[in-house]
Amino acid sequence: MTSYDAVILAGGVNSGELRKYAPYENEALIILGKYPMIHYVYQAVKNTPGLGNIIISGPCDSLRPIFSKDDNLMFTDSGEDAIESFANALGLANSERILIMPADIPFITPEAIEDFLHQCEKYDADVHYAIVSREVSEKRFPRVKRTYVRLKEGVFTGGNLFLIRTAVASQGIALGKKLVAHRKNPLAQARLFGMDLVLKYVTGRLSIREVEERFHEILNLTGKAIISNYAEVGVDVDKPSDLKLAEEILGKV
Repeated sequence: MTSYDAVILAGGVNSGELRKYAPYENEALIILGKYPMIHYVYQAVKNTPGLGNIIISGPCDSLRPIFSKDDNLMFTDSGEDAIESFANALGLANSERILIMPADIPFITPEAIEDFLHQCEKYDADVHYAIVSREVSEKRFPRVKRTYVRLKEGVFTGGNLFLIRTAVASQGIALGKKLVAHRKNPLAQARLFGMDLVLKYVTGRLSIREVEERFHEILNLTGKAIISNYAEVGVDVDKPSDLKLAEEILGKV
């Protein structure tokens, strides 16, 4: 498998209801079991074959002490949002493609990451994005509430793994900002791609292929949705109920 650098976005400010139960400034620092949440993500990345440098974008002074010395581990300050945080990390990457993920997916495993990367290698796209079916997600995590989108091929939730060609990364940053702002609103995301796609979405006729084709028309970048059979890819910790589940599962680790 090709070697990729990995970026872990760890700049998420802990706010809202979650902070009432876990009073940490940064989501990545929330303790689950014996370790901060980012520890589990880092360990999964570190133990995935084919990954090279690991770049963590977040509050460096708070994050550095968590980790033992690792020659392949680098840090950079986060930006105002996930896209700016990625832009800051981009200058440290030196692989042809970059794997990107947030720090709030503590259930992620090396197997899930490796499967995603192997699937990506089947398609010569500029951007690969993981999605998970409702069936897979609810079978593994029946108590987790997710935002789902009904497409022609089935009902899916967005994953938390991205693979992007380094040479074109800067081209997608503007659209990325809009998509992140509307990540919990499927219709708002669809409007970015045109009202004809909105109509197809609300009538259940929108296909993955049509979204990929419109992505290319708008950005002149090729995109490929990767259907993962690992529910861990699609579950993040951003609600008290998610935190409780993570504490139950990872508290035993």
